[in-house]
Amino acid sequence: MRGPSLVSGFYKLSPKERFEFVREFAGLSDEECALLRNTGSLPLHLADRMIENVVGAIPVPLGIAVNFQINKRDYLIPMAIEEPSFVAAASYAAKNGHYPTLSIWAKNGNGS
Repeated sequence: MRGPSLVSGFYKLSPKERFEFVREFAGLSDEECALLRNTGSLPLHLADRMIENVVGAIPVPLGIAVNFQINKRDYLIPMAIEEPSFVAAASYAAKNGHYPTLSIWAKNGNGS
């Protein structure tokens, strides 16, 4: 690393300017930069509207958690995550009726 991680106004930069900052900060090679610039099917301008401080996008596996019945209605729950056991654990927990947070979310529609 070449610079301090305390950065003021990073969010005000464009995604291209942020990327250049990160490239210089981390001393990224051209090959590493090319990997980070490949946003797959998510255009950078859309990613920039989804979260703060976007510099790129990466594909994340999409799995389906099963066995969810919330308020007597069956659901398949999409989960985009890189943790290999999380979807299986959620499915197993739901099969045994352990998902109170999701019940509250579905009931109130806003998680509160």
